[in-house]
Amino acid sequence: MQLRAHSFFLIFIWLVFTHSVKAQQVAPSRQCATNEVTQQLQKRIPGMAAQQQKVKRQAQAYQQQKKRARLQQPVIVVPVVFHIVYRTTRENISTEQILSQLDVLNTDYRRQNADSTQTLPQFKSIAADTRIQFCLATRDPLGRMTTGITRKSTTATGFDLGDDVKFSRFSGQDAWDSDRYLNIWVCNLSGETLGYSQYPGGPTETDGVVLDYTTVGQPPVNPFASSYNLGRTGTHEVGHWLGLQHIWGPDDASCTDSDDIADTPNQEDASNGCPTSAVTSCNNSLQGGDMYQNYLDYTDDACMNLFTQGQAEYMQSILSTVRQNILTTAVVCSVPLTADFVVSDTIIVAGTTVQFEDASVGVQANQWNWTFEGANVASSNQQNPLVRYDQPGTYTVTLTASFNSVSDAVTKTQYIRVTGTEAILYPNPAEDQLNIEAPANKELQQIQIINSVGQIILTQTTAANFVTINLPAVANGLYTCRLWYKDGSTSVKKLVITR
Repeated sequence: MQLRAHSFFLIFIWLVFTHSVKAQQVAPSRQCATNEVTQQLQKRIPGMAAQQQKVKRQAQAYQQQKKRARLQQPVIVVPVVFHIVYRTTRENISTEQILSQLDVLNTDYRRQNADSTQTLPQFKSIAADTRIQFCLATRDPLGRMTTGITRKSTTATGFDLGDDVKFSRFSGQDAWDSDRYLNIWVCNLSGETLGYSQYPGGPTETDGVVLDYTTVGQPPVNPFASSYNLGRTGTHEVGHWLGLQHIWGPDDASCTDSDDIADTPNQEDASNGCPTSAVTSCNNSLQGGDMYQNYLDYTDDACMNLFTQGQAEYMQSILSTVRQNILTTAVVCSVPLTADFVVSDTIIVAGTTVQFEDASVGVQANQWNWTFEGANVASSNQQNPLVRYDQPGTYTVTLTASFNSVSDAVTKTQYIRVTGTEAILYPNPAEDQLNIEAPANKELQQIQIINSVGQIILTQTTAANFVTINLPAVANGLYTCRLWYKDGSTSVKKLVITR
C-alpha cells in the first residue's frame, strides 16, 4: 500500500513538472478576432455575406484590369482617427504611443521597416511597397480643427467582440464617417484578443479597426512587455480592413481553402512564435514554404516583415473600389510636428559661440538634424547644439526635427549676422551710398564724414548697430569717417569716394 501511494505521488510530481515545463515553453499565441466578428455580423445582418463577396469580386476584377493596363499605382494617403477609450490611466495611452503606431503603419506599408532586411531569401523578390500611407486627420466630420485623436473615459472594465466600444451609448466612442476616415479604436479588449477589424462591405457605423491598448506603437513609448508590442497588430488588422484574409485562408487546419492571393504559398494553419528555419505545409516547399513572416500570419511582432505584391495590389484595388470615397473626400491630413528654433542673439561678433535651442512644437521630436552655413561645424544631431562663428558674414541655418518617420524642416535664411571686432565700411570705395556696420556688441550713436582739409561734410545721428547713409555730392577723393559709440568709445576709418 505504501509502494502504491509512493508510485502515485511520483506520477503526480511528474505530471506537474511536465505541465509546468510546457507552460513555460509555450507562449500565448496571437489572437485576432476578425473572422469571429465577421461571422457574428453576417448572422445578424441579412445579405452582408453576399455583399462582402460582391466587394471581393469587384476588387479582383479591378486588380486584373489594372494588371492588363500596366498602370503605376500612385501613393494613396488614408486619413486616420484614433479613438482612445479608457477606464484607467494605464489605458489612456500617450500621444507619442499613438504616433509611434502611425509610424509603424507607414514604414510597414511602404516597406521602409528596418527589419525588411530579414525577409527570407525566397520571398524577397515578391515583398512589396504597398504604396499606401496613413496620416492623422486635421478636420473632424464637422470641419473643425482636430488632432486626429479623440479620448473617451469609460466605465467599462473591458470590451468584448460585440462592438460596444464603437458606440457612445455603450460607454464607447461613435465612429467618424467611415467613408472619410479609417477609425481605429484603442481600448482594453477582454480575454487574450489583441485586435480585430471589419472587412470591406460591412455596416458603416462599425467600420474600422479595434486594438488592445498594449499593442499600440513600439518601445520605449509602448511600455508594455510582450511579444506583441511592436505595433504589428495594427499592421495586421488594417490589412483586414483593406480586405486581406489570414494567409492560411478563412478556415483553420485546412489545405483546401485559400486567402485568394496568388503569390502567398498555400498554408495549412497559423504560425506562432518566431520560427528560425523553413516550415512547410500543404506541399508548399516549391513555393518557399510557409510565409510565416507575412503581416497576415500569427507570428510574433518581431518576426513579421512583409506584404507581397499580390496583397499590395489587392489592397490598392479595395481602395480604388469599395473604399474609394476615402480618397476623394476633402479630409486634410497633418504632420503633427512643426520644426522651429531660436537663439538669444542673431547678431554676434566673430569668434562668438551661439547656443541654438530647439523650439519645435507638436509631438516631442526624438531626432534633430542641423545644418550650419559658415560655422565651425557644418552639421549637428544634438537637440540644442553649441556653434561658433569665426568669420564676418550672414549665414543660413536649417533644422529638421523628427519623431520616427514624422518630420518637419525649417530654414532661416541669413539668420545669423557675424560682425568683425571693428567697424567696417562697404562698399569702399563708395559712390552714392555707404553701409556702416559696427561690432555686434557696440551701438552707433553719431557718424561724421570729414574731407582732407578737416571740413565736416556730413553728420548723422543713429541708435543702431548697422546703418546705411546717402553720401553728399562731393568730389572724388580720400575722406575720414569718424564713429561715436553709445559706450563713449570712438573709431576712425578711411573712406574713398568715387563717382
